[in-house]
Amino acid sequence: MVLRKHLIVIPGDQGSPAKRAATEAFCNALDLPHRLLSAAAPPYLPGSVRALLAECSGCSLVVIAFSAGVVGAAAALQSRYLKRAGITIEALIALDGWLVPLFCPFPIYRLSHDAFTHRTSLPFGMGRTNFFADPAVAHLDLWTAPNRVVGWQVTGNTHVPTTALDFIDSRLREHSCTAD
Repeated sequence: MVLRKHLIVIPGDQGSPAKRAATEAFCNALDLPHRLLSAAAPPYLPGSVRALLAECSGCSLVVIAFSAGVVGAAAALQSRYLKRAGITIEALIALDGWLVPLFCPFPIYRLSHDAFTHRTSLPFGMGRTNFFADPAVAHLDLWTAPNRVVGWQVTGNTHVPTTALDFIDSRLREHSCTAD
């Protein structure tokens, strides 16, 4: 049985027009069909995230979360809940989920807006491949314009130059989450 695959996007706080515009810019940069957590739903609450996930019962999901959305995703994506809901998580791509513990049974990919955030998140769970911006950018810039954020893809001791958007696109392709 092949599960339907969906891309879920969980933004950070959407309390201002600028933050909502940043989320719109991020989704436009992705240029893929996706389901987006409503701007009215608090992204840091697992119940908000689970309400969105419930729409995808019986599906395989790749989740992209930013900032406060990483908090909500980490709490919502617990194995027991996912099993009961019939949801399979293929991967979590976490943008600037600084100090949010991410010890999950599925692949985790962290993107950080600077090297400090990247290094200090290491003890809280990292995937085998991650990204940090270099030069550092503002927190919201990582979300607003991932195509303009340059930095390093880190796999073990290997650093490869890339953009945040190319890093995300590569992870989505790894998990067959494409427009094709």
